[in-house]
Amino acid sequence: GAEGDPGSPRGNLIVQVLVENDEYFHRDGVDVHTECPISLTQAVLGGTVDVRTLTGIVEMKIPKGTQVDSKLMLRGKGIPHLNTEGRRKGNYIVHLQIQIPKKISKRQEELLREFDEEMKHSGGGIYGRLAKAAGSAFETFFGHGHENEKRKESENNDDSKGEHDEKADTKDDDSDDDVREKKQQTA
Repeated sequence: GAEGDPGSPRGNLIVQVLVENDEYFHRDGVDVHTECPISLTQAVLGGTVDVRTLTGIVEMKIPKGTQVDSKLMLRGKGIPHLNTEGRRKGNYIVHLQIQIPKKISKRQEELLREFDEEMKHSGGGIYGRLAKAAGSAFETFFGHGHENEKRKESENNDDSKGEHDEKADTKDDDSDDDVREKKQQTA
């Protein structure tokens, strides 16, 4: 700083550094954040993507099964900490943005529907997790579902051994068949 009054110490020099906002890089202290768009296929199958960093372009590996709002981190590729002479740096965090297409061809739609059906039948993905959650919730509230079903079946069999009006049984059987057929047609 400048000289002070005679016999007093010199003043302090205060420097304020303002960093302009950037459209690509976003700073959070010593960490740097960027967004990187990836395709739905890259999210499911994995792959690589080129990411621009503060020091150049880097190829990053996208893991298979990447979920929405996933982040990849490059440790030590952010802003240097003060008073460490560049030995310690923040992290560079890449926020993966899965791009969902707004328009698809009929063939792409067919393939996606086929994929969706396969996921339902294999019990994978959200369908498997929902089925397990629904099953465990059912058992929590109502006990073991399979034992209750077997008990009901045996009670129905015992009841059917008794004497009934055959016309009433036929009517009930026919209406049950109609319900089953309608369920199969809508499914």
